[in-house]
Amino acid sequence: MKLEDLYENYKSLAFSVAYQMVGSIHDAEDIVQDVYVQLKKVDLSSIAEHKAYLMKIVVNKSLNFLHSAKYKKEVYTGPWLPEPLIEHTDEPVNRLVHEESISYAFTVLLQNLSELERCVYILRESLAFDYATISIMLNRTEESLRKVYSRANKKIKSSDIHVGDPLVHSPLVALFIEGATNGDFNPFIKKLTENVTLITDGGGKVLAALKPIYGKKNVSAFLRGIYKRGSFQGNLHIIKINGELGILQEMNGVISKAIMFAIDREGITNIYFVMNPRKLSKIGHKFSL
Repeated sequence: MKLEDLYENYKSLAFSVAYQMVGSIHDAEDIVQDVYVQLKKVDLSSIAEHKAYLMKIVVNKSLNFLHSAKYKKEVYTGPWLPEPLIEHTDEPVNRLVHEESISYAFTVLLQNLSELERCVYILRESLAFDYATISIMLNRTEESLRKVYSRANKKIKSSDIHVGDPLVHSPLVALFIEGATNGDFNPFIKKLTENVTLITDGGGKVLAALKPIYGKKNVSAFLRGIYKRGSFQGNLHIIKINGELGILQEMNGVISKAIMFAIDREGITNIYFVMNPRKLSKIGHKFSL
């Protein structure tokens, strides 16, 4: 197989894996580009399993990036959230959302796993590699990998989040916009679970809650409070974010918030506000009205 063909065949998959590993579009794109450069130095005719070989490079580069970026995350101001994939029909990166189904809530869950748990879960669950192949990739015993996967799977399964159902997300998004527009959040609050969590990521660049907000009562008070302070001024647009319906807040062509929801059978379990300007401006493409 020619290098260009290999790259085109697996580029979207490589990006999906890198993005779910590191939670950053820009860094995931850099990792995929680095993989392409490295492959130029490899005799592909000597590789028996191209997909496994390529994914091994992707996960290793992702792990190296995470190790190098660990300090930055530790000194990050306030909660850290993954960079959202904002959809636009004419951008190649947006097709990856449909091809690989990269849900935002699921990406957040992955970021809450340890680096090794995340890596093993993606290789086993998303890519369907057997333990023998993963063992070679990560240089670990199959027995240890089974234990790592078991821990990761339990953490993921305990969330019970519904992924990618517009019939579920659409009315909730509409209720939020109604509340953010007229200040009456009561219909939206009724859709929250009792243990709902709201996380705001401002990265120290804009005013945001420095800790997650827990519980229906506290989340309700927070939303009403920031509404009174004019936090939702501007235009609120319903848009696809990571393949699901979310909200972009915009004023004069500048995005100030990306708002996403996680939902289970009882209602909304998590609300995510990405407000860090760096994460909203460096998403691989521009937002245009």
